[in-house]
Amino acid sequence: MKRLALVIGVCLATACSQTTETPSEAAPTETGDSGVHMDAATQQRTGVVISAIEAINAPRSVEGYARVMDVGPLAAIDAEVGAAQSAAVASREEYRRLQALAAADQAASVRAVEAARAQAGADSARAELASRRIGLEWGPGLVRLSPAQRSQLLSDVAAGRAALMRVDASGASQGARRVLLRPDAGQVIAATILGAAGGADPRLQTAGVLAVVRGGEAARLPAGRLIGAEIELGGAEPGFLLPSAAIIRAENAMWVYVRTGADTFERRAVQGARAIDRGWFAPAGFAAGDMIVSDGAASLLAAERGPVEAE
Repeated sequence: MKRLALVIGVCLATACSQTTETPSEAAPTETGDSGVHMDAATQQRTGVVISAIEAINAPRSVEGYARVMDVGPLAAIDAEVGAAQSAAVASREEYRRLQALAAADQAASVRAVEAARAQAGADSARAELASRRIGLEWGPGLVRLSPAQRSQLLSDVAAGRAALMRVDASGASQGARRVLLRPDAGQVIAATILGAAGGADPRLQTAGVLAVVRGGEAARLPAGRLIGAEIELGGAEPGFLLPSAAIIRAENAMWVYVRTGADTFERRAVQGARAIDRGWFAPAGFAAGDMIVSDGAASLLAAERGPVEAE
């Protein structure tokens, strides 16, 4: 009987503790397989802003790299072209002078005229060869420049006001419109395309393009530097605009939070995104009508990970 009374007493005590215990205040957030849960009040308090994703069209592009060129060899060829052309002009004038003297029966022999003609032809051929070296070694992009424009480009590079670079990527030479360089995190520099480069890249085996950066930004692009680049091509592709504030970086990847319920959010990986003027362009992974967290995503990430235990 004593044992039965003890058991009954324990059961009664347990039942009373379960019914009379004051529940603690419900946590505003919790995590699980279904995503992150955060009520409206907590969303407002932590600065979570939700916006409809925007469908846009962005220029087609490919990723590659740019190498800032050492223009010393180009300057040597340019000087050679100038010297050869001057010699060709002088030889031509000498030939014409001797030809005129011989025609007037003055002190100019036929032999002297023939020698002058041969010299003029040889000097003209050397000037032509020197000019072709620019296209053969540097590509047709620089051949399109006039001698005055090429000389100005070399002067600007020497003064730090311009930087000449070769940009390589798969398919970059087909319909390239613009080059965007990213020398540092968050920095984008636009480069003007001059035309096709000479020869193929030894590693990628691609036909690159030549581009030039002018202005103060060129001073931060020393010769030999290798820079990540994006080459915009002709045409456009559909996709979605992701505001920069919506992007969070975790686990060596980029993510955004998509609302799946009134107070439920799913962390979704951003695949194949690239930076554009207004934020990030994602070609896939989303659908029209998706509601994403455009600001305050860090609060959701903190709620998903939970409190960090003190060491």
